[in-house]
Amino acid sequence: MKKAIVLIMLIISLDASEYYSKADPKEVYNIKASVSGEVTFINDKLEGNLGDGSVVVKIDDKIDLLDLKASKKRLEILLNNLALTRENLKNSKKIAQINRDNYERVKELSSYSKIQKDAKKLSMINSKNQALQTEISVENLKTQREDLKLKIEILQDKIKKKNIRVKSGDYIYKIYPNLGDYLNPGSKLMEVYDIQKALLVIFVPASEIENIKSKKIYLDGLETDKKIDKIWQVADSINISSYRVEILIDKPKQFSKLVKIEFR
Repeated sequence: MKKAIVLIMLIISLDASEYYSKADPKEVYNIKASVSGEVTFINDKLEGNLGDGSVVVKIDDKIDLLDLKASKKRLEILLNNLALTRENLKNSKKIAQINRDNYERVKELSSYSKIQKDAKKLSMINSKNQALQTEISVENLKTQREDLKLKIEILQDKIKKKNIRVKSGDYIYKIYPNLGDYLNPGSKLMEVYDIQKALLVIFVPASEIENIKSKKIYLDGLETDKKIDKIWQVADSINISSYRVEILIDKPKQFSKLVKIEFR
């Protein structure tokens, strides 16, 4: 009888460090539309396959592309005008300085009448005002330049968001919209898996948490150099009195396969 009890206790002890988990992708994420518009292209061939960095779903961007082209042309013209106006400002300042020097030279001379002096002074003031007006034009053009640059950046970002890609190596599990669908921001586009690594999730009783930290991890009976990636500090709400433990492993040949995990 005593031998039977000891045997039962041994089995319980062994089972306490033995767990099973599916080898799921490291991360599952959903891609959603961030802009509105009609779906004009879908690469259906990539559904159920790895992304290659190409466009998977395209939202109509014809108007945006035309606007971008026109905005770049306007910016080119504006930059040319800005360069010319700056040159004009440089010349205006030189003229204003010459007129100022001329006035300063004659304003105290008795050989010049008041009318002549006033004419010199007026010429100096007019040229200074002209330089100031040109300087204002330069500042206005600089403001327009920054506004146009911002508009171009916004358009480029909008176009990028309308040409949705999945990075190479990620698995495209599901493409949701159909050709011709009108999408709003937040519409679900794709479900994608990061399969570069696999994640094993187990729930370990509180009494075992400290014990497993220093033990080697065996997968399907084979010793590994894997380590526990993360241990939740709060007990699970479903698996009461147990703590979620995550182990990252290399990409398996087959995902969702049940893996036996032991801590020895």
